[in-house]
Amino acid sequence: MKVEKLKGFRDHYPEDMEVRNYFFKKITNAAENFGYQLIDFPSLEPLDLYRLKSGTEIVNQTFSFTDKGGREVTMIPEATPSTVRLLTARKDLPRPVRWYSFPKVWRYEEPQEGRFREHYQFNADVFGLDSEEADAEIVGLASSILDYLGLSGVYEININDRFLMEYVLKDLNIEDIPDAFSIIDKYKKVDKSSFIEAFKGIGAGEDEIKKILSLLGEKVDIGNMEKKIKRVVNNYEEIKPRIERIKKTFDLIGLYTESKINFDFSIVRGLSYYTGIVFEAFDVKGELRAILGGGRYDGLSQLFTQEKIPAAGFAIGDAVIELLLKRQNLWLKRNIKESYYICNLSSENDDYIIKVASVIRSLNKIAVVDMTHRKISSQMKSASGFDFAVIIGEREIEENTLTVKNMHSSEQSTIGYDEFFLKLRSGNN
Repeated sequence: MKVEKLKGFRDHYPEDMEVRNYFFKKITNAAENFGYQLIDFPSLEPLDLYRLKSGTEIVNQTFSFTDKGGREVTMIPEATPSTVRLLTARKDLPRPVRWYSFPKVWRYEEPQEGRFREHYQFNADVFGLDSEEADAEIVGLASSILDYLGLSGVYEININDRFLMEYVLKDLNIEDIPDAFSIIDKYKKVDKSSFIEAFKGIGAGEDEIKKILSLLGEKVDIGNMEKKIKRVVNNYEEIKPRIERIKKTFDLIGLYTESKINFDFSIVRGLSYYTGIVFEAFDVKGELRAILGGGRYDGLSQLFTQEKIPAAGFAIGDAVIELLLKRQNLWLKRNIKESYYICNLSSENDDYIIKVASVIRSLNKIAVVDMTHRKISSQMKSASGFDFAVIIGEREIEENTLTVKNMHSSEQSTIGYDEFFLKLRSGNN
């Protein structure tokens, strides 16, 4: 019987994982440079964790089931609720708290380019700060990661503010804010007539819909954002402090990256728990889905505790970032560690060979011992993907030497054991 992988899932062979792991390390290194610390959590959580705070759309996409104890559980579709659960379980953590994680997440949705039912997702969150500086830092970390991956100038970040949008909608006498956000979230995915009918369905009049469309029409700079708001709301002075906060946030983000930052009223993010700034990054050509997304979610902690803990974060899925890196010809194999293939021509004495390999590994380099006892020509073929071939036969063992071939330059020499490792330690091999 032939068994194949399930639809929407991926296999990753060593050649795939080598490149993938290289970029994963670059992402986590950027987060650690900002002072973010690694956490982890279960892949299985109570379904209520998402039913209460992530919204019905996410719950409908979960891989969920009733376990043997009669509990409704799900494979995690995102990381934020689990992260907040960890935070609120500890009362001794000094704030602010800066955490990151890199789990696999699962969603039962239709697979397409840049979207799978299982993927790796990097997450970063800061807790305990409600300020322009914190909002700018979380967007700054996101942009710094993309810049660090070599994508500077290839992406743009589109920003909105849920607090501001909620004020605008209420000012337009729209009462069903969650449904209004859900409709706006689909603005770029549906035709104009469907969008208008959806807003009529929640009681909006033609004049109100016209004003909403005037906001959503195009991405703007921060100055034009302010002009648009003035034309739509009845009492600009009431919302002006929020506008000033957004303007300062934009100024601070500009200190982190030179990539383009836009204000986009259509960015509201589908998840129900966002309370402030929300943002997404896209490739500037507009060919792909969102590279990353996040925002401020100050109320989620109250799912677990009475305390309202300020929070902001974002997530990067691996599928879209891989597509973009491939299109930029950046998704390439890197030799992070120096590698040595030890050709074993000795028929009996393995002690010397294993000792050589062990010392190479102790210096944080790759050492693979050929255990096939094939001819030297066959062993050298296996060494072709390595930096160096180390040839050890009876003569080398007797004379306490090594024959080393540089697989890039084809230079070959025989060197004493002690001299070889002295050069290796000094980096002059």
